[in-house]
Formats: sequence, structure tokens, C-alpha cells
Amino acid sequence: MLTFEYSELYEYPASVVYSRLTDLKGRASWMKGIIESRVATEGPVRLGTQYFESGKYSGFKNEKTMIVTELVQDQLLTMETTPDQKQYFRESYQVEPVSEASCRVHFTIQVGNVPKVAEFFMRQSMKKEQPKTAASLKAALHN
Repeated sequence: MLTFEYSELYEYPASVVYSRLTDLKGRASWMKGIIESRVATEGPVRLGTQYFESGKYSGFKNEKTMIVTELVQDQLLTMETTPDQKQYFRESYQVEPVSEASCRVHFTIQVGNVPKVAEFFMRQSMKKEQPKTAASLKAALHN
């Protein structure tokens, strides 16, 4: 299992950042590589919400259906692939208030069933992409 972690400080309240993270329909505005996405469950994000996404990440094409498995208002969003998928993928966003006007987001991505030959390239790509994703989220918050 590959694990990638990154943290970024945001000059926005935790509730504002969390609201953007849980706007699954708007992920393409800050998540580079998304070509198509659909939220299968109507209404606000909740435990069990299903989300489909296809795109190109770290140089690899990928399609995945994920389910929200952890959700704590203004603090935590975790999504992971459904058990029937051949590649395991888990995203977790932990929002930690620093003050009333700022917070830190801890990004954790776990990927399983990655061919050994692809691990090196994925590690190199994620090292570059995670700070860019965090910056894109910051820019989306500004808009």
C-alpha cells in the first residue's frame, strides 16, 4: 500500500474549507486531472454517498467509484473505493482549526494494488502534485 501525506495552511475558517472539500460536484475546480465526475447520491454529502470519477492522475488513466466512509462536520472527509474495484484508493481530508480565521488541512491518499514498476513513478508524481492540489484548493476558495 502506498501512502502519500501532505499538509497545508489555509487562511479561511475550517467550515469554509470543509464546505469546499465536501462539494463533490465541484472537485474538478481544484482537483487537476478530473475528466468526468458524478455524485450518485442526491442531497448533501453524508456517510454512504457514492461518487464516480474518471481522469488522468500521475500519468495514469483511472476510473473509480468511491463511497464516503467517514464524515465529521468541519473536521473530516474520507472516501474510498468500493470493494469490487481492482485498485484500492482512499482519500482523507482532516481539517484542523488553527484560529477562527484559519485552518490546516492534512491530505492523506492511500493506493493499493499498484504494480511495482509504477510505484516509483507514482511517488515522484505525487510529491509534485500534492502541493499543486493544495494550491488549487486555495485558489478555488478565493473565487
